[in-house]
Amino acid sequence: MRRRAVLAVALVLGMALAGCGGGSTGTDNGAGDTTVDVGVVQLPIFAPLYVADAKGYFRDAGLTVNIQNVKSGQDAIPLAASGKLDAVLAGFSAGMFSAIQSGLDVRVVGSMGVADADTENPASALIVAKPLVDDGTIRSVADLKGHKIGALGGAGATSAFYVGMALEEAGLTIKDVQFVQLNSPDIPTGLKTGGIDAAFVSAPFWSQAVADGIATKIWTTPEGTSGTGILYGGEFAKTPVAQKFFDALARGARDLQGDARYSDENLKIIGDATGQTPEQVKSVPLYAWLPNLAPLPDQLAAMERMWMQVGALEYDTPIPQQQYVDTTFADHVAR
Repeated sequence: MRRRAVLAVALVLGMALAGCGGGSTGTDNGAGDTTVDVGVVQLPIFAPLYVADAKGYFRDAGLTVNIQNVKSGQDAIPLAASGKLDAVLAGFSAGMFSAIQSGLDVRVVGSMGVADADTENPASALIVAKPLVDDGTIRSVADLKGHKIGALGGAGATSAFYVGMALEEAGLTIKDVQFVQLNSPDIPTGLKTGGIDAAFVSAPFWSQAVADGIATKIWTTPEGTSGTGILYGGEFAKTPVAQKFFDALARGARDLQGDARYSDENLKIIGDATGQTPEQVKSVPLYAWLPNLAPLPDQLAAMERMWMQVGALEYDTPIPQQQYVDTTFADHVAR
């Protein structure tokens, strides 16, 4: 049943993008360049793509890159598996693992935004309704047991995985809380009205809730943690173009190291790509990026394990990582 459902999604989405042209799988376009079709969720967390495109790094590599905005990685995975897209930059979810387990041929080849060392002003945080902190009901993450936690995407999304990380550090499991699906802008209201007791949410929503006296920050993701990444279609991953595309992406990531991510040039590039002004981009903490955009197999394994525990996956035997994780592109990034 699940396999038929995933293939049906692939058919519908493939038809929707039929007019946009199929993926290149490394095919020469007749002018000495190659074309790569990339699906991306239009967010600053995928800045290396926008920087590499705006600064001509793909052109320098002899590539023509077509960037297509997608709603989510889960929507785009069937397109990559069928060759309608060559690469996808998006967040990880339980749906990704279910799609791979059903037989869709995609590879996780890299990471995107990772948490940096700033725990005072992080890009995302776990927050608790302030009245529950003030009356002593919740003093630490360990006190979240049995409480309702708001999470964008619900139990099968990256937000829930991050909550699971916090819970495991406190000796609990992801099954010890109840997840409530809420869009990020609705989380402060949910905390204020008592609809949820805590939430994992990105800036500016967590910081605004704290500034307004609605919530208290109690945990942030450890440095180097990432909930997003780069996926290749299986056929595209076999082509020489795949390494060239990855090298150019990593070149963009190297331009975003440390405070350089907040340079005027980079802020403008990110703003232009995401429909924001440079000031708006700068007002929200940016993630960091690994210089070689290496994938994080251990974290992917932890995601799969937790989503199994919470019932977001319908299988109980982990997928062998050699089936869907490929570190060779990051290992061979051109220097």
